[in-house]
Amino acid sequence: MPTRLLTLLAYTALPLVGVLLLRWDWREIVLLYWLENISLGVAMVITMLRSADAPGGDDPAVVGNLTVNGRPVRGPGAGRALAGFFALHYGIFTFVHGVFVILLIVGVFVPTPTAQSPFNGVGALIVWIIGGTAQVLAARFGPLPEKRGSALMLSAYPRMIVLHVSVIVGIVLIATFEWPAAAALLLIGLHALVDGAAWMLGASRDRARAS
Repeated sequence: MPTRLLTLLAYTALPLVGVLLLRWDWREIVLLYWLENISLGVAMVITMLRSADAPGGDDPAVVGNLTVNGRPVRGPGAGRALAGFFALHYGIFTFVHGVFVILLIVGVFVPTPTAQSPFNGVGALIVWIIGGTAQVLAARFGPLPEKRGSALMLSAYPRMIVLHVSVIVGIVLIATFEWPAAAALLLIGLHALVDGAAWMLGASRDRARAS
């Protein structure tokens, strides 16, 4: 079973247990899905570094048109420089996103219904450790994707943006209309739907290229 499918199941089934049995609401869910961003970024950096060390990993045709301070990066180290650029750019994006998530959780942007149980992020952290470990191990020991260099780097963003915009829309609906905690199932469903669709679309493209 592909690791991507395993992580999809982990980020779907385990949060369901949290909502149905451990009294989670949307706050634990959105924290978990932000933490998933971190493990996705770490896994991508590992994959990019492995790609850079593979034969031809520093070839401009593979790395793409990478520039630092307006100067093109070529030759040995280009692939690793691209991985470093991604780590910095993605890290800043994830940090800003994390600040937004914290403000959501404490009720700055949307009201937090008084009927909700006290927030406890320990369970979300445990689920993230399980899913994140699988993602990082797959990046370290799994097969390298066909995409390399800048194409590989850019592939991380569309899924993440669509996924978390969907989750945030769900949060606003739940908090604004004060839906019960079980409405957090909507967030889990949105996450599974978007991530599953992205996975199947990518697998379909890979099969088409192989044929």
